[in-house]
Formats: sequence, structure tokens, C-alpha cells
Amino acid sequence: AADPVSVLPGSLGGGSWCNEHDAIHERLDIIEEKVIKTVEHLESEVKSLLNIINETTSNNPIAPGTPLIDILDGKY
Repeated sequence: AADPVSVLPGSLGGGSWCNEHDAIHERLDIIEEKVIKTVEHLESEVKSLLNIINETTSNNPIAPGTPLIDILDGKY
């Protein structure tokens, strides 16, 4: 381990650390951009699915008293 006093920012000893630090930030920026794009894509998919559900239910209204099926309960 280098002595922190002898290795000052911008000195020859700290160059590799700075490069590694910059590389990590670049990778984090790429990951952040991918996450944002993924979230935007998922929002778009959810909106599309909700529109499809809305269109389907508006064309086929559920009669009062009809038992509802929970498609997320794992039985189907």
C-alpha cells in the first residue's frame, strides 16, 4: 500500500487509480442508461397491456354476479 501522503492526486502513483475510478464511473453510466431504457420499455409494455385489457373488457362487459377468477393465484 502506498503512503497516502507521498501519493498526491495527479502524481504518477495515483494515475492508475484515477483511470480505474473513471472506468468504473463510465460503466455505471452505461448501466444507468440501460436501466432507464429498460424501465421506459416496461412502462410502454404495461401501458399497451392495460389498453388491451381496457379494450377487451369494454367490448365484453362482465355481468353483475359473475364470479371473478384470480389468474395470479397459481391455480391456472
